[in-house]
Amino acid sequence: MTAEPKTEADLIRALAEDLALEILASYNPDDFTDADFTSLGEAAVYLTQHEQGPGPALQELIAKVQKAAGT
Repeated sequence: MTAEPKTEADLIRALAEDLALEILASYNPDDFTDADFTSLGEAAVYLTQHEQGPGPALQELIAKVQKAAGT
């Protein structure tokens, strides 16, 4: 069992990891034959270098959700 998220960034990271696992679990091995993992690798490098918080894509999503919610 994983530890409870301590910050909003931890929660977002945990949710993103869960979503990624769900997406990967929904594919068959054959689906990966022509897959391009370049963007996934770039995201992994970004997280390695900037583990202090969410990346630009998540920050943009957070801003959109907050704007839609009026917060």
